[in-house]
Order: sequence, then structure tokens, then C-alpha cells
Amino acid sequence: MKKLLLIVALALCSSTFAGSFEDMQLLDKEIKSLKSKLNTVYKKAYSQTEAKMELDASQKSWLKFKELQCGDFVVADTQGSPATVSYDLTCQSILYKQRIAFLEEMFNL
Repeated sequence: MKKLLLIVALALCSSTFAGSFEDMQLLDKEIKSLKSKLNTVYKKAYSQTEAKMELDASQKSWLKFKELQCGDFVVADTQGSPATVSYDLTCQSILYKQRIAFLEEMFNL
């Protein structure tokens, strides 16, 4: 909901934000792709480990961290400015790539 409101606010801004709005659409598409990749990597890791409960708890903690880092922290840091969505998506992209790389490395995927 928070993201939808910010996207609508950006759409209502002047045309100077048109380029950055297109960038945000590309970032949003990248995030969807990274979520899918993470799910695939996580399922492979889960199937290889005997520590399923621990991996599941780790993943849940990581998801909470991502939301706190990219959502709450970014919104507070940008004070809800139109740039908030862009920063949030960039933050998510960075963290998804890190988590994917971590799981791939840990499980030799």
C-alpha cells in the first residue's frame, strides 16, 4: 500500500520525474525477477540441507531484515520524498542479489 501511494504521488509530479519513473518501473521488474530467482535458489538449498528448520528461520529473519532496511529505514531517511520508491527498490535489489549469492555459495548451487 505504501509503495502504491508513493508511485501515484510520483505519477502526479511534473514531467521532470518521467525518466526516473521509467527507471523505477525497470527496477520493479528487476525485483520481481530477483524474487523469483531467490525462491528457486532457496528451494534448491532447502532440498539439500538437513537443517531445514534453521534455514527456514534464517530466511524469515532475512525477509524481516530486508523489510526493515529497505522499507522503514529508507522511508525515514528520505522523509517520504518522491525518491523514496527509487531508494526502496534499489535497496531491495542489492539485498536480493546478496542473499542469492550467499545461498548459492553456501550450497554450491
